[in-house]
Amino acid sequence: MASLFLVRHGQASFGADNYDALSDTGVRQCRLLGEWWRHRAKKPVRVVSGPMYRHQQSLEAFASAYGELPVASTLDGLAEFDHENVLEVYRPDFADKAVIAHFLATTPRPRQAFHEIFTSAVERWHDGRFDGEYNESWPHFRDRVRAASVELRQASGDAIIFTSGGVVSVMLQAVLGLSDANCFALNGITHNSSVTRLLYSGDMVTLHSFNATAHLDVHDDPALLTYR
Repeated sequence: MASLFLVRHGQASFGADNYDALSDTGVRQCRLLGEWWRHRAKKPVRVVSGPMYRHQQSLEAFASAYGELPVASTLDGLAEFDHENVLEVYRPDFADKAVIAHFLATTPRPRQAFHEIFTSAVERWHDGRFDGEYNESWPHFRDRVRAASVELRQASGDAIIFTSGGVVSVMLQAVLGLSDANCFALNGITHNSSVTRLLYSGDMVTLHSFNATAHLDVHDDPALLTYR
């Protein structure tokens, strides 16, 4: 059987004007993953990245520590859902980055408070009654990720894939038969730069491991374990 190693991108720049760029911590997380793989994992036959800058920047940071890799390809189906649009439909005032910044600066336990709002926004997106209000509906996102998963399994050999937590969750939903709610519960606990491994042979796909962070755990630095 061959493996798909699904890497969630490193920590992005939460609260900044450009979320789609890795923070310094995010770059370090992916470099540490590259070092780990250099010493402990066999070389992948394929390297695939989603189209977002944080996906490609994660791959670059990984490669800077790992060394020479096969030429990477980009698969558009691995793009994350438009979380800003999902949030702004639920909270139109959050279309203004200054409002979000003020919220984070003045709210007790701001990350937890923001997470609760975002969870409610995603639940509304899943609901099915409001699909026309979004740039991309939940069914469309789910179907394109599943199509990307099928495409990845058409080629042979192990592949390392740089993408986002929502994409990883949808791929696991298909493998494990999860509900929409349980699918995005996984998204909420997936660490930045973590590795989820799927085994596949033909149409058969099984989960080998989820959310592995050994490359971070060995450094005994809680600051390296991030979710957003």
